[in-house]
Amino acid sequence: MKNAAMLIVLALAFGSLTAFTSSGGNEYLGSKSCKACHSNKKMGGEQYKQWSKGPHASAFKTLQSAEADKIAAEAGHKTKAAETKECLSCHVTGMLEDGAKFNKKFKNDEGVGCESCHGAASGYKSKHAKDVAAGHKLGLMNPSVEGGDAEKLCVTCHNEKSPTYKKFDFKARWKEIAHPKAG
Repeated sequence: MKNAAMLIVLALAFGSLTAFTSSGGNEYLGSKSCKACHSNKKMGGEQYKQWSKGPHASAFKTLQSAEADKIAAEAGHKTKAAETKECLSCHVTGMLEDGAKFNKKFKNDEGVGCESCHGAASGYKSKHAKDVAAGHKLGLMNPSVEGGDAEKLCVTCHNEKSPTYKKFDFKARWKEIAHPKAG
């Protein structure tokens, strides 16, 4: 009964994430598709470098351990953590969204990447550098820290419903992952 209740709670928690991460029909390309422009100060900043050093880049790797498999089993899952949708939904970009489309170059091992916050990139990738407004029309999202959107997005996974939850201080954690603003 405890495992069933945990599954229901997790499903409800993860369901709220889709409001922020809907692909709008675009394909998820993976963070490496952002690297060319977002690794260069002249072209937009070093966002990729900041992400690659942080915890989100290795989020999938944390599922590939005996400890993660134990946590998944205790939650009532029959599959390894790295194969369990409820685990993948917070450890891999786009996995929560039903019907999400993934480009053949997309790799789970990129963990929680750029498109987790900025939306599936296939529609806006080639346009947003020249015209940010056009990028937004094509699916680019920029969650606002000041407006609270970024925190709402973060707590869809960093909350008490997660089996590995630790107190989440958004302001402190944001400083750890914040990247330079592009452009």
